[in-house]
Amino acid sequence: MSNQVRLVLFSGKGGVGKSTLAAATAVQLADAGRRVHLVSTDPAHSCGDVLGVAMQPGTPNVINQRLSVTILDAHVQRTRSWRSLQAIAVELLTEAGVDPIHAAELTVLPGIDEILSLLAVTELLDDPEIDIVIVDGGPTAETARLLALPEALEQVLVAVMTPAFAVSRSARGPINAEATVLTALQELAADLRRVKKALSGSASVVRLVATPEKVVLAETRRHLATLTLLGHHVDAIFVNRYPSSSDNWPRKWAQKQRKRVRKLRGDITKTPIITVPFKAAEPIGKSGLRNLPVSTRRKPADELFTSRVPGGVLPTVAGYEWRIPLLDPADQEIKVGRLGDNAIIVVGSTRRVLALPPVLCRCVMQGAVVRAKQIVILFEPDESLWRQS
Repeated sequence: MSNQVRLVLFSGKGGVGKSTLAAATAVQLADAGRRVHLVSTDPAHSCGDVLGVAMQPGTPNVINQRLSVTILDAHVQRTRSWRSLQAIAVELLTEAGVDPIHAAELTVLPGIDEILSLLAVTELLDDPEIDIVIVDGGPTAETARLLALPEALEQVLVAVMTPAFAVSRSARGPINAEATVLTALQELAADLRRVKKALSGSASVVRLVATPEKVVLAETRRHLATLTLLGHHVDAIFVNRYPSSSDNWPRKWAQKQRKRVRKLRGDITKTPIITVPFKAAEPIGKSGLRNLPVSTRRKPADELFTSRVPGGVLPTVAGYEWRIPLLDPADQEIKVGRLGDNAIIVVGSTRRVLALPPVLCRCVMQGAVVRAKQIVILFEPDESLWRQS
C-alpha cells in the first residue's frame, strides 16, 4: 500500500446495513495492522451502536491503538468554522438597513453543514498517523447531494465572489469587514476544490450497500449512475442480508432475491458484487464484525477492488468523441447539451456541468449515444474556428 491515505465512503439506502459494513471494514483493517479512522456523517450516527461503544460526538473516540471513531456533529462544526464569519456578514447587512433576524437567515449558506463535514474528513487525509479513512455516509440521495455540493458551490462562489472582491478593492478600497467576508469565501472556494480533488482522486472510492429487495436495488443502480457521472469511483456493491443456499429460507422468496442479484451481476459486469449472508443475530461489537465479508477474494479491503473505467477524448473519422464513464444507465433518461465551452449532462435528476477539453472548444457537438457503459458525445471540427488557429 502506498503512503497516500485511502478514503473509502460507504453509502446506501437507510436501513440496509451501511453502518455495519463500514464498521466491519474498519475493525478488520485495524486487526490487519492498518491505522484506521472511522468517520460518521450519517445523521443517524449508528457506528457507536454497531461497535457496542458509547461515542462522544465531535471528537475522536479511541477504540484501540489502531482504530479511532469520530461522530461528526454538524452543529459543532458550523459553530467552530462558520459562526464568526456569519456574524460579520450579519453586521454588514444590519448596517445596510436589513432587519437583524432577516440578516441572520440570509447568511445561512445552503449546504454549509455538509461542506464543513466534508472538510473535516478531508483534513484527516493529511494526518500522517492514519492509513485509511472510512466514512459512514448518509442515505443514497443525501450522499449524492453531499458529493455534488463542492463542485456546485465552488462554481457559484467563483462566479459571484471573485468579481465582487475585485469591485470592492478597485472601486472604494477594502472595507475591513467586507474584505474579510469576501476573502473568507474565496478561501472556502479553495477548500471546496481541495475537497473535490480528494473525493474524486485515485485513492478515494465509494462502496454501495444494498439488500436484495427490488426497490432497494433499483435505487442503488440509480445511485451508481449518479456517482459515476459526478466523477466518483464506485469499486464495489455489497448486497447485505443475502439468503444463502445453505439456510432454510422460504423457497420462492429466496429464489426471487437470488435472481435479482444474478441480474445485477449480469448488468454491472465491471463492478464486484459482494454478498453478505443474512445473519440470525445482528453482528454487534468487534467480535461480531470480524466475520463479515468486506473484501473480494483477490484483494484486501484497503485496496481498490476495480480500476476506474477509462474515458477521455479520442479521434474519429469525422472528428472526435468524448467518452464519459457511466457504468450503469439504469434506464434513466440521458440528456446532453452545450453552453459555451461547457457540456451539460443530465442523467435522471442529476445534472453536471463539465468544461470541454480544449480541442473540443473548436468543435460542434453533433449528439451523444450510450455505448459500453459510457456516454459518448460526438464532435466535428468547426471549420471557421480551425481556420483562425
